[in-house]
Amino acid sequence: MMSVEPANENNSSSRHICMLPLHSQNCLRQTKKIVLRPMGLASIILIGVFTTVIVASSSPLQTGRREGQDRSVLNRLNINPEDYTEIGLAEGGVSDTKEMAQTTDSIKCDEPNPPIWPSSVKIFYPPQNDDEKQHILSIIQQTSDPISYDNSTAPYETYTSKRHFTNERHALLFHPGVYRGLDFEIGYYVQALGLGAKAGDVVFADCDKGPFVPSLERISVRPPWGLGLDTFWRVGENFKTEAREGMHWVVSQAAPLRRVHIAKKKTNPTEDDDKSGSLFLGFGDAYVSGGVLANAIVDGTTDFVGQQQWISRNVDFRGPAVGGAWSLVFVGCTGDQGNIPESSDGLDGRKSVTVDERPNVRVEKPYIAVKDDGISFVLRVPAPTYGEDAIGPDLDGAKDDVRDFSHVKVATPSDEEDTVVAAVQNSASLQEALDQGKDLVLSPGIYPLKTSLKVKYPNQVVLGLGLATLVAPTDGSPCIRVLPYTPGVRIAGIMLEASKQDVQQNYSDERDCPDGIASLLEWGNPNINDDRGSSTNPGVLTDIFARVGGSNPDRTVSTDVIMRIHSSNVVGDNLWLWRADHVNLQPGETANYPLNPSDEASKLPRVSDHYYQVMKDECKVATGLIVNGDDVTIHGLAVEHTEEHLTIWNGERGNVRFYQSELPYDVSHASFGAKGYTGYMVASHVKDHDAQAVGVYSNFRDYIVTVDTAIRHPIEETKGKEINVEEALLSGGKSDMVKDAFVVHLDNFGRIMSVVNGKGGEASEQGKPVRVAVGVDSLN
Repeated sequence: MMSVEPANENNSSSRHICMLPLHSQNCLRQTKKIVLRPMGLASIILIGVFTTVIVASSSPLQTGRREGQDRSVLNRLNINPEDYTEIGLAEGGVSDTKEMAQTTDSIKCDEPNPPIWPSSVKIFYPPQNDDEKQHILSIIQQTSDPISYDNSTAPYETYTSKRHFTNERHALLFHPGVYRGLDFEIGYYVQALGLGAKAGDVVFADCDKGPFVPSLERISVRPPWGLGLDTFWRVGENFKTEAREGMHWVVSQAAPLRRVHIAKKKTNPTEDDDKSGSLFLGFGDAYVSGGVLANAIVDGTTDFVGQQQWISRNVDFRGPAVGGAWSLVFVGCTGDQGNIPESSDGLDGRKSVTVDERPNVRVEKPYIAVKDDGISFVLRVPAPTYGEDAIGPDLDGAKDDVRDFSHVKVATPSDEEDTVVAAVQNSASLQEALDQGKDLVLSPGIYPLKTSLKVKYPNQVVLGLGLATLVAPTDGSPCIRVLPYTPGVRIAGIMLEASKQDVQQNYSDERDCPDGIASLLEWGNPNINDDRGSSTNPGVLTDIFARVGGSNPDRTVSTDVIMRIHSSNVVGDNLWLWRADHVNLQPGETANYPLNPSDEASKLPRVSDHYYQVMKDECKVATGLIVNGDDVTIHGLAVEHTEEHLTIWNGERGNVRFYQSELPYDVSHASFGAKGYTGYMVASHVKDHDAQAVGVYSNFRDYIVTVDTAIRHPIEETKGKEINVEEALLSGGKSDMVKDAFVVHLDNFGRIMSVVNGKGGEASEQGKPVRVAVGVDSLN
């Protein structure tokens, strides 16, 4: 495993050629390539002659990308003429065309619509009678978590976490209409998705719970409350629920709830319906560790219950938001006065509340929907919004870019049992579709890869359904690389998983590691430093859940870094980058840290009998996230358990709202604390970085480890003085700060000695946050 450190500020820039396509639903052909390089000049020259379909470069074209709207050649390319000028290959640009955004001579629009869905996709229509309702429930039950029964112990039955590392993946797709009387659990690796253009097109009515996620293991773990710390990897999206008991969503990471309306029951309300329209994000005393609610309306109360940290983005709170343990974050949210708690730094012993009323950008997740004919499908891609348009939810899709499935490849994983053969087939078929300029929808399943998937076209979309999972090539190449100078790309709804690296392949010609560092996702190229991206058409990562270790019981899986962002103007929305602290048991293996050790005097922590707890030097990865690009914004970031700095930020004007980081459980003081590793490291040369609601936790399970400080940030603007954060932001001053930062000692050994740059107290009391006021000294 290669060690990684913050970048040197004196890195030189490389020149690069960008060749951008004419990307059209109407299958327009181009006979020549457009060769462009960003220069900041107020001109653009198109090289080559287009077919007679295009009369002149300024002629409007019907792209089909957005219904009813004509767009010129430059608009279709999302090019600002002031940013580009002509450049020829002879001028000495990068000659390796594999590292350039490219064109194709023919964009094929030959995909079937409706697509041929695999069995992992279940499509439902509103039931017309009880038999149809029961049939739907019987199908969904097969995807739900198993139920355990114990007649001697209340609560008698409970959903369990036995499918925590299953290889099954499922998408439950609901056609528009009203679904009456359906109560169903959304289990591991299951996405429940409405197929309407509007969230209210799919309604769950006359039901007690509707779609829900409960706490698990209620019989065996702190009965009757159970556990919500590992209700990961599930999604609820694009529907309206009028459940009488409200909506229960007892989750932690990688379980987003987005584009939903949790509505009060409007027909025949009774006293039993008092909870309708309310959202419950916990259950009594069940432990829960943070999640994401995005682009939603909640008519009633939103109860965060015991959530340690939670981010709500672009939510309309029509009732009060209550509860929560340590940190609540509200970004672009709306509500009547008093519904959203007032900002609080938590220094008085209460939870901190971070409110960002006007985010600098908002980009919603792409989604699939059916057309009015009820048969054919479209891919809907919400446009970036700014200013007033970036506030509040958007559930009607009026500004979506609507793309017909005739140029959307619906992929299915290879059914070859030999994973080597399957990896070759998966990489070839997926890359072929990307090379043809098609958008890519990954149906639920696991896709081992032989080579990286290269995204070459501006505005191209790769969307996973049902937690579709890409397994990295064994030579250290990433699962996905977005090529430089490729604005507007969307990567969403995908899991990334590390593989066991084959050292013999590290010198292969196919290896896609330009600087020798292995990773799971690369945005841009580490050797190119002038890829500015587009401030009006950013690249976006949404619901990306990456893990090193987990379902693979081989503990030698590894990578160097989980994700690197080299390009500028990239937006992240709900990212969880996880070095596994627990993995699947091998056949016949028992847990190394059992729930009920036979030796009562044992000092081993009591964890779980379902999993193997990762030990030192297993599932190795140095760092979770490295950001080299400028103007990168992330709403909802969790990075956990990596063995060196968990996050390294080298780019300027980074903007983070909500950061959750557990330090590794298994490291020694010599390998971690003594080397000065942190949970969040902003490089010393950075002049402008705004991080709010940053939480770093310790649970040093195996060794006594002392960490000097959890967060490093060169806070120049606050050096030697206190500032008022709100006044600084309103005045348009630099947002060079860390706000609402805290650390927590969760359990076991060791301690974190300070919060930011050596400031703030020591975290040694279990479960009690230690905070620091804004205005800590600079590193210098």
